[in-house]
Amino acid sequence: MATPMVSVKTYVTVLAVLVALTVLTVTVSFLPLAEGWHIGAGLTIAVAKASLVVLFFMHAIHSPRVTWCVIVMSIAWLLILFSLTLADFMTRSIVPFMPGH
Repeated sequence: MATPMVSVKTYVTVLAVLVALTVLTVTVSFLPLAEGWHIGAGLTIAVAKASLVVLFFMHAIHSPRVTWCVIVMSIAWLLILFSLTLADFMTRSIVPFMPGH
């Protein structure tokens, strides 16, 4: 199976975008934002950077459909784990004077 070649120009462009997003992350960390917005902005930028790395540097953009299924299921599993952790954290104060809390 022949895989399409990605040009050096594409790699350099993706690298420039990753560096720009890193600078944006640092810039946002110094902005006077309301509570919680730093985390949301940082996570949004981190997801964009991770997507670029997976798509271009790990060559997922030219991968077969099975690889895409694995990527989607991995993201779904990660979301399940995050939601269960958040549900545990948000419901800890429901029972007052619970041992261990």
